[in-house]
Amino acid sequence: MGVTNYTARLIIKCLNYKEGLHTYPDIAMIAFGNLANCIILVLFTLELIAIAVSLIILIGDSLQILFPDISLISLKIIAWVILIPLGLIDLKYLSCCSLLGILTTVVLAIVVVIDGFTRDERPGSLYSPMKTELLPTDWNSLPFSFGLIIAGYAAICGYLMFGNLTKAEITQNIMSTPDHLAFLNKFIVWLVAINPFTKIGLVLNPINLYLEIQYQTSPCNLWTRLRNGCYMFTNFLSRTFVLTVVVFIAIKYPQFDRAIELIGSFLFYTIAVIFPSMFYLKLYSNNLRWWEWLVNLLIILVCTALAILGTIWAFLFY
Repeated sequence: MGVTNYTARLIIKCLNYKEGLHTYPDIAMIAFGNLANCIILVLFTLELIAIAVSLIILIGDSLQILFPDISLISLKIIAWVILIPLGLIDLKYLSCCSLLGILTTVVLAIVVVIDGFTRDERPGSLYSPMKTELLPTDWNSLPFSFGLIIAGYAAICGYLMFGNLTKAEITQNIMSTPDHLAFLNKFIVWLVAINPFTKIGLVLNPINLYLEIQYQTSPCNLWTRLRNGCYMFTNFLSRTFVLTVVVFIAIKYPQFDRAIELIGSFLFYTIAVIFPSMFYLKLYSNNLRWWEWLVNLLIILVCTALAILGTIWAFLFY
């Protein structure tokens, strides 16, 4: 939190560097030119796709808990079919559904605590916690912590309840005790499964809008004819294609923690920490004191090392 708070302040300073800077890509453009702007666009796109992939994986995993007889791939394909029409809904209506995400988070935290205090035997009890460790027994998993930092009392309770048996999704642990508060547990799993349906449209909206703008401004005669006669149809095809790519990736790489690891280790460090420091050094290089140079260079070097290490481990131990 301290580092990102610092880099957020750097972004504000960079936006104030000159008039006309309003967005993150604007800063990249003025600092390093068109190439940097393209890199930022690619990274933002990768981050949004990675988030959408993690949501599809979460849908599949949650639904498989509820319907164990249906294959995971089939459940993701069913989710794809449901999401296609949802992708055409106006953004203002999807935004209202985001309230479900807040409700799900609060209810999940409450259910985890209730489960822990109403169960006497381990695993799954806060009265009789599982064995926990300050240091990891498998050091190969240590770099995952660089990108997957779990905070909050619900996570602490979950770890106390299940120890090293804690899975990437706490709902999987909750449903591993089917004889305990079955109705309440199924209710929260349903909430967790439904919630991503309202999020994916919001997450993919920037990508869809960018592609649609490109179609509208394309000099290609084919796109000109299409947008004049079948504007809605081209949007439908474009959004379906983007969603299909996301679902395909989720089917090909079905591990939820790996998707989160990629977001955290590579994309988060790059966009939220490394680039802001680089932009700041570039734009204000002539006005910085030696210790400001040192602090920002250390941030860049350390976070680059952590990003590379976490990303390599995410794929190396897939």
